[in-house]
Amino acid sequence: MNNSSSSLFAETGGNGTRAYRCSECSSVVTYSDRLTAVSGSKTHTFTNPAGMRCDVQTFSSCPGAIAIGQPTGEYTWFPGYEWSLAVCRHCGSHLGWYYEAASEQTGPKDFWGILTYHLIPDS
Repeated sequence: MNNSSSSLFAETGGNGTRAYRCSECSSVVTYSDRLTAVSGSKTHTFTNPAGMRCDVQTFSSCPGAIAIGQPTGEYTWFPGYEWSLAVCRHCGSHLGWYYEAASEQTGPKDFWGILTYHLIPDS
């Protein structure tokens, strides 16, 4: 990871947007101006196969996160999308998932589904 990038992320919010930080290391993950509606909402609640409730916000971009692993459509919460794990670019903590459209007809092309309890909003 490049330490010079953390100052860049802190400055890319713009125009009064709220930064969302990693709950583990406090690095900036994304900004409120990047919240995006998917399936008609910017917030979603799901239950994973283990029975755990997952509250997710969807973002168009998360410069402080990276996607890891091969995308899969298994157990996807968003039909038409495949997911990979999303982790903090700075500390590697699990943040949620990165979703990619399985076909060119599906939109948006991609988005991030980030667990709300892994984000700390700036005041």
